[in-house]
Formats: sequence, structure tokens, C-alpha cells
Amino acid sequence: MTGEARLGVFAAAAALLAMTALYGGRLALESPLAQGAANRVFVVEAGDSLGAVARSLEENEILARPLLFKLAAFLSGSAGRIQVGEYRISDADTHRALLRRMARGEVVQRYFTIVEGWTVGELLEALAREDVLISTLAARAPEELATELNLGYPHAEGLFFPDTYAYTRGETDAELLMRARSLMEEKLGAAWAGRSAKLPLADPYEALILASIVERETANDAERPVIAGVLVRRLAQRMRLQVDPAVIYGVGESYKGDITRAHLRTDTPYNTYTRHGLPPTPISLPGEASLRAAAQPRPGSYLYYVASARLDGSHVFTNTLAEHNSAVASMLRSQRARQVREH
Repeated sequence: MTGEARLGVFAAAAALLAMTALYGGRLALESPLAQGAANRVFVVEAGDSLGAVARSLEENEILARPLLFKLAAFLSGSAGRIQVGEYRISDADTHRALLRRMARGEVVQRYFTIVEGWTVGELLEALAREDVLISTLAARAPEELATELNLGYPHAEGLFFPDTYAYTRGETDAELLMRARSLMEEKLGAAWAGRSAKLPLADPYEALILASIVERETANDAERPVIAGVLVRRLAQRMRLQVDPAVIYGVGESYKGDITRAHLRTDTPYNTYTRHGLPPTPISLPGEASLRAAAQPRPGSYLYYVASARLDGSHVFTNTLAEHNSAVASMLRSQRARQVREH
């Protein structure tokens, strides 16, 4: 064989090898994952090598051919760029698609909702059920939580803004709460900056306390500023607030679903029937509508309100005690009539 012929054979062989490598690379990159791998979640742990990731994917029946996955990682430049986190597998995933997400750190976003009107106790119970969040908090009471998170107040009630928070695996419960704390500072600051003139509240914290009462008194956004108006007028006139949710907060675990005369007579720092002024701390986590209502209460002359007989969450607002007593009597008559019909 002449030299030219040998060169031709070598060139043909090289071309064939190149085509084979190109085909193998394309196969590796575009190869689908194992059958049945869709809708699974996979976690890359800190310190995992490419080989460890491939083995774990195979053990979890997400990869059928781990060697192809590793080849695809080298060909795509992802081998040294896989990021720690939690990844969701879709039915359309190929090696290339999964590696791209892992290299970009496109991890699963999880969500935790702090509900308007929750207490800190309810918030802590809900956080404890989030098994993906890393649990670091030892606190079980608002006073303990304020100390543990160094919140700058002796009591944590009311200091976390109700919202839905995205988080990823590896985040702690404390980190999520501090984001909620920062957002409450922002929302409360904005509400206080836009407050009405001559508001009988000394500072933003008092506005937060008032907002927390409004939050527990009604779920009707239209009524929130009206109720706030009643409460600030009572404060201005040195009338006791006489709001049941504050009493309930003060009696704690002894409250079993029905407020009693004994509850109303039991003096606690939160009993607004036995004490003048606001309670010493918020009684719930107020949302933005309640914060605005506390800072901008509706002007008017109402001094009383009671739940209406319509059972739709609305209230009857009145100016005088006689009118209020009449509204209460009407509500009680409706309750009794409804009980008779139901039995």
C-alpha cells in the first residue's frame, strides 16, 4: 500500500471515529432518563462528585445508563458545575436538560404560607410540619422566640408578615422567619408613614397591636378601617376597648372555643374589659389591610359594634350604648330562633 493510500485509510478511519464520537455524544446528551423517572425529586448533597450523583440517580431508578450521563456531563461542560440542591424530574427530561438545570442550580421551589390572623404559636406549629425546612428553633412561646431570634422586642407576637414565602431545601426555619420579620418591618413602616393626623397611637408598635386586634375582629376588608375607627375613638375617649379576641389571647389554653363570663372577669394584661388601653403586645399576625386600617381608621362617630345576625362575618355599628344593646338583643334573638329551627 502506498503512502498516499495509507493516509487515505487513516483519514477515513479518523472521520469514522469522529462521526462515531459525535453520534455517541449526541446520544449521551439527548438520551432520555429511565422509564418511570418523571415527577420524582432528587437531591444533590454537598460534596457529591459527578460519579456519586450518577450512582445515586441510578439507585433511585432515574438513570438507566449512568455512563451516558457522565459522558453527557463532560461533553456539555457540566461535570464540575453541578450545584447542591433538590431537583424535580420531568417526563421530558434528557441527560442534557437535567444537567443544564443542575449546572444552573434551578432547584425545586417550595412554598410556606403564613396565614393572616395566625398567632406565633400557630406559626411555630406549622413550621414544625415543614419537613424540608431545617428545624433549628427551640422556642415554643413568643417570648422565647423573641430571645432566640434577637428580635429587639421581649415578645414575638405580631412581628412576622403573613405572606407566601418561597424556599429551597437547605434553608432553615429561622431564616424564613427573619425574611417574614423584615417584610413586616417594611409594611408596618409604610403604613405608619401614611398614618392619619392626630392618631392616638404613640409609635408603630402600637399601630401593630391595633392592627392585630382588627385582624382578629373581622375578615371583611371593607370593615377593617371602620372597626379601627371605633377602637381609636374608644382609646381617645378613655373607654375600655372590650374586644373578645384580646381576652381570648390572654386566657390562653383555658379557652376551649366559647368565651365565658369567667373569661371576661379574669384579669390578665390582655383583658380589655378589665383594663384601659391597648394590650401590651399584638395578639395575632396582621396582614396589610389591617395595618393600613390601624394607621388610617375611618372617621365617624361609631363607638360600638357587634356581629350581625346575617352570619356573613359583617357587623352592626352603632353610636350609643342603647343602640348597641338593641343590636346585641337582635343578634341574640336571631341566634335563638336559628337554634330552634335547627332542632
